[in-house]
Amino acid sequence: MKVLAVLMRIEKLDHAWKWFINKPYVDRVEALGWSLYPICSMAGIASALQVCDALLLPGGYDVQSYYLKEDRNEHVTTYAQPMDHLEFQVIDAFMCHEKPILGICRGMQTLNVYAGGTLLQHIDTQTHAPKQLHTVHSSSRSVLHQLYPQSFTVNSYHHQVAGRLGEGFYTSAFSEENYVEAMEHENGRILAVQWHPELMEDDQILPYFLDVVCA
Repeated sequence: MKVLAVLMRIEKLDHAWKWFINKPYVDRVEALGWSLYPICSMAGIASALQVCDALLLPGGYDVQSYYLKEDRNEHVTTYAQPMDHLEFQVIDAFMCHEKPILGICRGMQTLNVYAGGTLLQHIDTQTHAPKQLHTVHSSSRSVLHQLYPQSFTVNSYHHQVAGRLGEGFYTSAFSEENYVEAMEHENGRILAVQWHPELMEDDQILPYFLDVVCA
């Protein structure tokens, strides 16, 4: 059985900090015949590299404005713990070892910032996706163009989007307002989407990533 590393998220519950991963990720990954390997500290990166075939960067809170070299937007919600630093170190390790990476929502945003790209810290979510659903359009060079119709509907739970893409990335899907909704890396091993495929019944992203990119 192949193993997918997943960077855990942290939340303060019942007066204590607790690491977690949302259940839909576990259900979808295990249904596709993979097991998950949690990462929740710098010390866990080395062992994850030894046993894991790929990396999943899940959704979560916003990236600290410090890493964007911008003033903090009033709508931004960030982690109280140093999640961003850990996430960038995990990305760096898996990229240096040329292992596949899938970024989802926040995971796409951290990948872009790591690669030198920018973020728009806040967009009007009522205009962008008033019912938490909206249409995106795939670019002709993207793998998404092979998996979906040119225009298709996705969920939307984000208020930040990628601005200028980082080195090596190109747009693979965009919204009606021309926001970047998905990106791929020219090395063919990194795919990132702004929506949450683990919550979609017709999802093709996770099967493609685990069965094809990680083959």
